[in-house]
Amino acid sequence: MNSALRFEIGNEGWSWPKGAPESTARELALGGLRGKALDAALRAQTSRHIRVAALTEQLPLASNRVTLDPTRLEKTGLPRPAIFYQLDRYTDRALASARDRHEDMFAKIGVESFWHKDDAQAAGHIMGTARMGDDMATSVVDKKLRAHARRNLFLVGAAAFPTGGTANPTLTIAALALRAADAVLSALRE
Repeated sequence: MNSALRFEIGNEGWSWPKGAPESTARELALGGLRGKALDAALRAQTSRHIRVAALTEQLPLASNRVTLDPTRLEKTGLPRPAIFYQLDRYTDRALASARDRHEDMFAKIGVESFWHKDDAQAAGHIMGTARMGDDMATSVVDKKLRAHARRNLFLVGAAAFPTGGTANPTLTIAALALRAADAVLSALRE
């Protein structure tokens, strides 16, 4: 079984992942093009670049975590974060499936040249660092986003996610914030 996949197609492919248009301009210039001929060739190529990406669900792994590293200190003397992160086989299978689907799609539409990123790229949504749950031993906050260890501390945001899906987390964060609002107001009245 593979995880859920979400495919994105964007017309800004010239800007990612190989450094185009700079890398394209460099290749064309090294091929001898200059001036108006270089400009025309660059426009012709970059206007045909697209980005196709696959986003995959990831299961929670107990080994994935953010802790503090007492051996690496900030200038303030506080420990720096230490990030432990790896993909599981479930996610690896999904990424392999996405690669196969990309290649099939490219073949069907007649793409002559394409490039795959060899490693997974994060979407930049940091989630799961203060996991939600009922058990203090395995989670940081309860379903109202109240910290188990501190009754007057609420952690509202994607940190409470126990796992990450294929979609942007914004609407879920908003829903969690609305859920937490009553508990925060009650805590303020106490």
